[in-house]
Amino acid sequence: MVYHWLNRARWHCTTDCILCGAATRLASGLCGACLADLPVNFPACPRCALPLATHGNRECGQCQQRPPWYHSAFVPFRYSPPLPAFITGLKFNARLAHARLLGILLRDAVLASGPPRPDCLLPVPLHPRRLRQRGFNQALEIARPVANAIAVPILSQGIRRQRDTRPQSDLDARRRHSNLRNAFRIDTWPGYRHVAIVDDVITTGTTVNELARVLKEAGVTTVQIWALARA
Repeated sequence: MVYHWLNRARWHCTTDCILCGAATRLASGLCGACLADLPVNFPACPRCALPLATHGNRECGQCQQRPPWYHSAFVPFRYSPPLPAFITGLKFNARLAHARLLGILLRDAVLASGPPRPDCLLPVPLHPRRLRQRGFNQALEIARPVANAIAVPILSQGIRRQRDTRPQSDLDARRRHSNLRNAFRIDTWPGYRHVAIVDDVITTGTTVNELARVLKEAGVTTVQIWALARA
């Protein structure tokens, strides 16, 4: 798959590229050269978007052995420089300008590649305590430009993170599963049948898989994962 984000990029007044300082009119704030150098996630598993070494349409071994609750993952980039600096800068240093960049990158990838359009976007919920500490939900901020571009609603209420779990980055793969058990709860569901869960980065996929499980048990028929980067 070849992504043609430049062909769909939106333009604005000339600014300096946030990476190299060259003049650019791309809305993302990157110049064309830096945009082209971003680590595209291809080839990748069609189910979980795990980066693969060889081309092909076969799912990775893990998805074949233990299929996730979600049906597919659309993750256009790999979690390699410079994306970690943008994502961690947003999450842990409140650099909200990075949210606009990341949201535009995901938006342009969606518009260029055309994954099946869902009924709504569901940003991965934060626990209320974590939301108060951070002041924003990075998944929600990334979802906004995408939702506006494809004209679907963002579901930000009715499903919540009921347990204040430890950060997944602090845990190994086995503990990540137990850490998120029963972490999400649906209070009310508006009846959407096709949902795209939005997040910033997918590492093991444990968080989005647990959220997908809750959605499937609530009657959602199709769950996709839309994220910016895959580790």
